[in-house]
Amino acid sequence: MTTQTVATRNTTFKIGWITVLVISVLAALGHIILMFVIMDEATLFLGWAAFNLYSTIVLYLPFRRGQTWAWYTSWLLVIGFAAPILFSQESFTVYYLGAAVVMAFSLLLTRSAFFSEKG
Repeated sequence: MTTQTVATRNTTFKIGWITVLVISVLAALGHIILMFVIMDEATLFLGWAAFNLYSTIVLYLPFRRGQTWAWYTSWLLVIGFAAPILFSQESFTVYYLGAAVVMAFSLLLTRSAFFSEKG
């Protein structure tokens, strides 16, 4: 018999978790729409959509259950959103960097639920 742990559901955890989840879902939907709008870059947007859909699943199931590996894995989403600023001079990369900063702050809000010190 296994026991299923759920991360401590304080207000800061909920705010951080919902913020990262919403950004991930909206980014997935945005990239799916861009696949059909900008046909020349459909493969790129398909990759971004898959990346965001995977992160949405991780955030919705194991992250909410308080599994530590999901917290660490969620930082890949932050890195993925911050990386375009290094490789492109386009103006849209500022929005990705802004989303990465918001997600990083939100993940830090959830940290105490995963790594609380027990006496």
